[in-house]
Amino acid sequence: MISFPASSWQGALVERTKPDKSPKRAADPTYGRAATLVSPRLYLSDLFTARDEAQLARLGITHVVSVIEHAPPFAPAVETLHVAIADVPEADLLQHLENTTKFIAQALASNLDSKVLVHCFQGISRSATVICAYLVATTPMSPTQAIAFVQAKRGIVAPNVGFKRQLAIYGKQFEAEKIRAAEAKRAQSSRLSNAFSQCLRRSRPAASRTSSSSTLSKTASP
Repeated sequence: MISFPASSWQGALVERTKPDKSPKRAADPTYGRAATLVSPRLYLSDLFTARDEAQLARLGITHVVSVIEHAPPFAPAVETLHVAIADVPEADLLQHLENTTKFIAQALASNLDSKVLVHCFQGISRSATVICAYLVATTPMSPTQAIAFVQAKRGIVAPNVGFKRQLAIYGKQFEAEKIRAAEAKRAQSSRLSNAFSQCLRRSRPAASRTSSSSTLSKTASP
């Protein structure tokens, strides 16, 4: 399991933004037609942005996941994955999450220059759920934490209730592994703390002896 530094996503949960209709929010590119950088080299966008060849070229997009009924055409050099699905709670997105996660993970691992864009029609529900599934599979995040993390990056994100339920089901397969990883991390931290404490205890008698010898030398001097 690939892990991000804890502060990167936990901080995002603390600083989580909420969508509103204020002029300031409307001017925020993360709420409009723009590609949102969710994690290193992984972007989330709407259809309008995904069809903008100039913007894709500027971002250096090499792979695209289209989570929409009809995928737009892309340049031959761009590798694509199309998940034809409607944004309705009863749609079965769960059956595709393993494949989309694998596609994203392999794309990012194939080359340090690879960049992935995941889009649906508005970049709110379908594509956001796919990215959340990837985060659940590759980081310590739970499904709820992944949604909050992505919402902090792109305020309009709001997976429909059916996709939220399916994401929770998808995340269950990683729970045991994450518990083991957390326990291993705590054990390692405890071992390091104990080793440091032992080093301190061993160094104190030596320092005490040095201090005592110095005091005796001064007493014996005429």
